[in-house]
Amino acid sequence: MVAFIPTPDVHGQTDAVAHRVEALMATMTTEQKVGQLFLVAFSGPHMSRSLKRMIERDHIGGIVLFDSAGNIRSAGQVVKLINDAQALAKSSGAGIPLFVAIDEEGGKVARLPRIAAWFPSQMALGATGSEAHARAMARAVSAELRALGINMNLAPVLDVNDNPANPVIGTRAFGADPALVARLGAAMVDEYRSQGILAAVKHFPGHGSTDVDSHDALPVVSRTLQSLIATDVLPFVRARADAIMTAHVLYSDLDPDAPATLSPKILRGLLRKQLGYNGLIVSDSLLMGALTGNAKLNDVVVRAFAAGVDVLAIGADAGYTRLDRRTTYQAVLDAVNADPALRRRLDESVRRILTAKARYGLLDHRPADPRRAVAALGDPAHREAADRIARDSVTLVRDEGKLVPIRPEANVLLVLPAAANDLGGRLRACHRKLTVMRMRQNPTAGEAKALARRAARFDVVVLATMNANRHPGQAAVVKALREGGTPMIVAALQSPYDLLGFPEVKTYLTAFSDVPASLQALADVLCGNAQARGKLPVQLAP
Repeated sequence: MVAFIPTPDVHGQTDAVAHRVEALMATMTTEQKVGQLFLVAFSGPHMSRSLKRMIERDHIGGIVLFDSAGNIRSAGQVVKLINDAQALAKSSGAGIPLFVAIDEEGGKVARLPRIAAWFPSQMALGATGSEAHARAMARAVSAELRALGINMNLAPVLDVNDNPANPVIGTRAFGADPALVARLGAAMVDEYRSQGILAAVKHFPGHGSTDVDSHDALPVVSRTLQSLIATDVLPFVRARADAIMTAHVLYSDLDPDAPATLSPKILRGLLRKQLGYNGLIVSDSLLMGALTGNAKLNDVVVRAFAAGVDVLAIGADAGYTRLDRRTTYQAVLDAVNADPALRRRLDESVRRILTAKARYGLLDHRPADPRRAVAALGDPAHREAADRIARDSVTLVRDEGKLVPIRPEANVLLVLPAAANDLGGRLRACHRKLTVMRMRQNPTAGEAKALARRAARFDVVVLATMNANRHPGQAAVVKALREGGTPMIVAALQSPYDLLGFPEVKTYLTAFSDVPASLQALADVLCGNAQARGKLPVQLAP
């Protein structure tokens, strides 16, 4: 069986780190130790009374930022928020600085797109196959996170997305080949580590083969342990990350009674004992429907800790209040006080948490400089790195109609889903005879026919799709346009699996994301200013 190799100490001096951690633990109360387990979301752009209470009274070990929770407005605001939180943590309780985490994967899961470089999705990276690109992205993201005061990235995603119907991973993964995922994932993790950012890879032991979104309900995977080791688990072992996030997925062959996040068999048995992992185990948000659909939140949190989770993540999921987050702390504290075995577990987890904080320099935290943050987030080299990845990722799956590049003199109709970012402005630079139409994400049959009638007046139609498997009306538009006879180019702006819904299309490209860099790269290919260099990192056989 494959096994983890111990990761290198970021700063060396392993003995000194261990001595420091033990000395610090000797000064901590049980209440302070329990608080270190929690990585908590909060609302608003400033230090609120709720966040202040969580730091001072609950001794939380970390915070996680979300744009949806109103935490991110500007570089200066984020720096002040983090500096204030860290100053309070250092002056409260045991005086231990916070993990400050964020999900900055690229593509559709990016929390900083308004203020930082917006990178294409991980699947776009997979299409380039380039470890150099993977390192360049991790290096640029690290520089921006460090400048803001963020020290943990809940990325990269190491799931092997081999199920086209997967509703939650998709382009968040590098692809469907375990070796590709392992190679690019290891490159990113190594770069994050060298830049002083703690990467928490996800979602162990693998979320790529699921067909249910764990935010809503519990996915079930029936793969054998041997199959999981050969495919899903391999990238986690190769990455040698210092933190691994768990999957809220039931692996029936490993543990028919509990999803991975709540399973001692998977976390303490498979991950710790069989694979030899000694880093941090971080839960995915414990508020997600996969866990809380049929259970009380407090029970879920205690079970996760007892199963082997070191860092209990409480995300910005809807439907939960500040009181819910407060009671989870009390529930774990009560459980620890009532059970000597959990007290021993507590010391194990806190020791790992403090070791990670020491190794990554967090125990010697220094406030971020807002001027440096503004400069780092405005660094043109970071956007150039995103542009290079995008240019090398656009993939021309087929062009039987020889429509790419589009003739400069052609009268072109571009049809975009309502939610798509603007491709028209970029195409107009080389096609003055361009008409742009927006369609609903899931058009009706009548709208599809109306689009086809209008398209008849054009030389070529470019139809952009977005996750057509979840919006069957897009396939109806493809059918109507084909029947209308106008030459058609289909460009998938996100999932390349759109093609499976209309395999008869003769000209098909995919950009893997609709971030600005990807749209520009796609426009350049359509205009003939660049070649499509990407290679599909997934299978599209119907």
